[in-house]
Amino acid sequence: MVFKEKTTDNELYVYLNGNLIYKKWLDSGESKVFDVMAYDKYTLKSITKIK
Repeated sequence: MVFKEKTTDNELYVYLNGNLIYKKWLDSGESKVFDVMAYDKYTLKSITKIK
């Protein structure tokens, strides 16, 4: 499992094996999960705001 995080302007994208699984708008704090099975309570990857 390969996680990749990409930040552009105001948006954070998280990819798992090349597929988009999570998107977050940094200024409003809103987020969207695209793949619930890849991002659930058993996922070892933590998504936090980049400082």
